[in-house]
Amino acid sequence: MRQFPIQVDGQVLHFDTDGRALDAAANIVGQWSTADNKLQFRPAGGGAASAVEVGWAFNDSNQLTISQNGVELFAIRETADEMPRYRLVKNELVVDPDGDGDFEFHLGCQFGLNADGNLVLSIGGQESVLDGYIEDSKSRFRFQFFDKPNGLFPSSLVLSGQWERKLAGGDQDIRLHFRLDDPALEIAAQPLDLPAAVKVDPTRNHLALVYQSKNNGERRLQFLGSFELKPGFTLVFRIDDVKDGGVRKSRIEVETNFEFDVAKGALSLFVGRENGPNSQVIEVGGTLQAKLKNGALDWTFAYRKSTAGGQSVTTIATALQFVFDQNRISIAYQQDGKARKLDVTGKIVKENFTLSGGVSIARDPQGRSLRAFVGVSF
Repeated sequence: MRQFPIQVDGQVLHFDTDGRALDAAANIVGQWSTADNKLQFRPAGGGAASAVEVGWAFNDSNQLTISQNGVELFAIRETADEMPRYRLVKNELVVDPDGDGDFEFHLGCQFGLNADGNLVLSIGGQESVLDGYIEDSKSRFRFQFFDKPNGLFPSSLVLSGQWERKLAGGDQDIRLHFRLDDPALEIAAQPLDLPAAVKVDPTRNHLALVYQSKNNGERRLQFLGSFELKPGFTLVFRIDDVKDGGVRKSRIEVETNFEFDVAKGALSLFVGRENGPNSQVIEVGGTLQAKLKNGALDWTFAYRKSTAGGQSVTTIATALQFVFDQNRISIAYQQDGKARKLDVTGKIVKENFTLSGGVSIARDPQGRSLRAFVGVSF
């Protein structure tokens, strides 16, 4: 237990990290707590509580400090006997200053993220930055940080809210924003936007953030839930509720477009309705399947539909034919009720041609057929 001096009604009292207030002779004269980010002193003999204006901020060592009249009085830090604990309850900061579980106090905060992906906290209008990283395996916005001089174990702050896609600036990549339960608690100038575009993990078929923290190396945020590939190649990711808090059900939709000549046994997609030089390419894990009927192919894609397991199948294209025209080979097919055509000459190699079996190439004067294309055998 450690103490710090505080001016209360013209006298200096010493507030202990166990919640006691003592006079200069070490006599217990009351208790302290917080309300509206002020220290509250309650005399032991009863009577009205005294509210004391103080300042709260995290220093460069990720330690919460207390100041009065602009003078820092105390830093809550790890020692040989004390390990402070921090948590969020309905996005309010709860602090156990010595980590023994017998006393804690609450502080109201606003939250933001800076360009380095570090958490910005504003307490009573005073902003400070926690140097740490976002990492979780259960979809939560969980920010972790160490007491830099002494930290052996990270503290974790789990924000409560909902994930949503951020479309400002275009739709050619997948960027997520965390919407707090009370949006007014977000620092408007430093929104809670993840520090990098999220990807699709093809082994689980759900979203994942993998990024380089400035001072903490590579970090990963794994989302859990279900995935659906809808007609028109719209990807729908449903993020599950987290029962132990933090995340409410979220739905992320991503419009994409697909080209056969980039498929390699898995489904490679361009984010956005139109391919552009900055389009994010993502891969959905699964298996392309081809069924030959009346000389034409129907292509389907079987994929994992949930991080908990299960399979789903969607149709990629129907009435697909390979056509020889003016010394080039194209695919003619139906997709979402529309007739489409794609030049695939550059994707055909000699080893894929055969004179018996396979799929015939329409109007080919040599009568050739294909036995394989983009990872699918016929």
